[in-house]
Amino acid sequence: MSQLHMHKSSLLQQAAEYDSQQAAGAGAGAGASDFQSFTRNNTQLEYLVSQANPSLLRPLAFFVSWNGVLTLAYSGFPPALTALKQSINDTVSGLPAEYSGSKWPKTSLGALHDKARLTPQQLEVLNAICKEESGKFSQEADDQAVLVDKLTVVFYECRCLERRILEHVIPMRGGGAGDDHYHCDADHGNGNGAGNGAVGASSSASKPSAPNTPAVDPRQPNAEERARVAGVVAEADATDYWFLASKDGSRESHYRNSALGVTLVHDLAAFQAPAGITPGRYGARLPELVRAFRARVEAELPGLYRWFADTSLHSTVRSLMG
Repeated sequence: MSQLHMHKSSLLQQAAEYDSQQAAGAGAGAGASDFQSFTRNNTQLEYLVSQANPSLLRPLAFFVSWNGVLTLAYSGFPPALTALKQSINDTVSGLPAEYSGSKWPKTSLGALHDKARLTPQQLEVLNAICKEESGKFSQEADDQAVLVDKLTVVFYECRCLERRILEHVIPMRGGGAGDDHYHCDADHGNGNGAGNGAVGASSSASKPSAPNTPAVDPRQPNAEERARVAGVVAEADATDYWFLASKDGSRESHYRNSALGVTLVHDLAAFQAPAGITPGRYGARLPELVRAFRARVEAELPGLYRWFADTSLHSTVRSLMG
C-alpha cells in the first residue's frame, strides 16, 4: 500500500473515532461550564471558530501573484477573522508557523500550465486585465462580498482542494449550520468538463431559497490589514516584478498533483450554490465578475492558464499541517 493511501486510511479512521466520541458525549450532564462541556468532545479549534462572529471579505483586486498564479485579493481580514487567527496562534499548540500566503486574504483562481513561463509582454497584458476588471469591485457592494459564516477543516489530497479526503464544517456564532459533519472522499472537480469553472446543476426539481443570513460583524479591515494587502497588490507595478511573476514553481501540477495536508478555509458558497437557488444578500454577483475575468484572460492569452474548479474555490484562514 502506498504512503498516500496509508495516510488516507489513517485520516478516515481518525474521522470515525471523532464521530464516535461526539455520539458518546451527546448525553453528558450540564453541570460543567459551557467551555468544559463543549471541549469534552470537540477540539480547541472548533470551539474558537464557533465563538467567532460571521464577517465579510470584500474583493479588492485581481492580481498576478508570484509564479504567475492568478488570484482574487480581498481588502484585508476583518477584525473578527484577525482576532480568530490570533486566538488560534495563541491557543492551539503544535501548529506550524503560518505561511506568508495566508497572512493576507485571497482566493487562488488558476495557475500557468506546466510548460508555461510568463513573458514580460504577457505580464503586461495580465496586469492591464487585472486593473480593468478590478475596477468593477466596490467595497460597499454586499452582492460582491463573501460572507464568512462558517469555516471548514479540510484534509486535502491536492493543494487546490479539488480532491478532499475529509472535511469538517464548523459554523461560526449564529452562522450557517451547513453539513456539520465529516465528508469522506469529497470530489470538488478536477478541472475538466463541468468541474472547470462551472457550477453543477441541482439534482432536485425544487428551487430552494437561500438560508437565513446570520448576524454579521460589519466592520471593515483595520488600517494595518488594508495596508498589507495594498502593498502586496502594488508589487505588480514594480519594474522588476516580471522576475517574480515568471519564477519556476506553482504551476498546474503543483496544485493538482497528490500532496497531503490539513488546512482551515472558507469555501466560497456563491460558487457552490445549486442551479435555481435564490441568491442571498451576499456574494450573488461575485461569480459573474470572476467568470468575466477568466473570459478576458482566455480571450487575450488563450490556453495559458489552468483554472481551478468553481467548487474548490476558497480563502485560506490558516494552514494546520503540511
